[in-house]
Amino acid sequence: MKHSFLKGLLLGVGIGSCLVLGLLVHSQTGNLEELPPEVKVAEEIKTEESTGEKEPTPETTSDNTLPIEEDTVNEPEEPTPEPEPEEDIPEEKDVVLAFAGDVMFSEQYLAAYDRDGISVFADPEMLSFMQEADLFLLNEEFPFSLQGEAMEDKQYTFRIDPKYSKILKDLGTDIVTVANNHALDFGVNAFCDTLDTLKEAKITCIGGGYNIAEASAPAVYSIHGQSFAIFGATRVSPSYDWYATDSKPGMFQTYDPTRLNEAIASAKQQYDHTIVFLHWGIERNEIPEDYQRTLAKGYIDAGADLVVGCHPHVLQGFEYYNGVPIIYSLGNYLFGNRSDETVLLQTTFRPDQSVAIQLIPCKRVNGVLTRIQEPESLYQHLSELSFHTEVSEDGVLVAQ
Repeated sequence: MKHSFLKGLLLGVGIGSCLVLGLLVHSQTGNLEELPPEVKVAEEIKTEESTGEKEPTPETTSDNTLPIEEDTVNEPEEPTPEPEPEEDIPEEKDVVLAFAGDVMFSEQYLAAYDRDGISVFADPEMLSFMQEADLFLLNEEFPFSLQGEAMEDKQYTFRIDPKYSKILKDLGTDIVTVANNHALDFGVNAFCDTLDTLKEAKITCIGGGYNIAEASAPAVYSIHGQSFAIFGATRVSPSYDWYATDSKPGMFQTYDPTRLNEAIASAKQQYDHTIVFLHWGIERNEIPEDYQRTLAKGYIDAGADLVVGCHPHVLQGFEYYNGVPIIYSLGNYLFGNRSDETVLLQTTFRPDQSVAIQLIPCKRVNGVLTRIQEPESLYQHLSELSFHTEVSEDGVLVAQ
């Protein structure tokens, strides 16, 4: 019995020694995989107790999946982009547009110009008003051409050598309307010469073109932070054949104002100011026709900010409709040898969208366009011709 007990004790001690030895080996190698499960658990518990720390439990996403570990490699930082320079925004300030009436150069003045230059047409003061305006516009009542035949049964026909387009440049002209009753005096080819001559001289043409799309398009300018769309059109024409079509050069007509009104309405959505320069009325009649007043109000209803007219060869009165000025006729300006009293129309467009109208009274003295120094009687007469509008003593239009 005693020997059996001793034999069992020795066997137990041997087994226990083996277990202790195995645990010691594992503690050195960290390998628990080969130990029995119960030993592994015991070892884990022992490790936790000895360190007092537990391995962190991995975080899981809402669907209980382990999150994807992000790459811990530090990417090189992208350089901070340089700030883009701010665009230059033009300062908004007053814009001055000057308008003149009918212009046609006689042979006498062309010869004088060849000899003495632009001084034969206007004195320095009047030249400064034209040249210093932000835009200067006039009615060119002739074609620039040396070809073609004069229209039959037409009392007056005009044309001028294209080399004299330099006169318009010397005057400071930026835009001309060719929508008038003399533009095709010498036919379509001469009219096309005019378009080419103006383009070469860098003078913008309105109211006419190689097709209706060109003829009806406005001249578009952006000046001092304000944008302008300026149309030219005529309601005076010797022939229906003078009108532009999709395939034929000619003028933009406004006997039927539908197309022009639609173009005005479209421009109103795109530009700050929309202007219409018209050829209309009855020659030598100081009172505008009823149709002039009707058309003008229709243009304004469509969105025009200014309506200016020519053709009667005399000055007509003025009117304000819904706060918009109407200039029914500017009369002759530099037309042949005539020396009638006239005006240069100076319009000032302000950033607040208001428009001021100033008249520069003038006439030819010894053939040279000169400012009238005592215009009181002219202003009084123009006030009498106007509709609920007066010309002040300093030549400013005032709505009544």
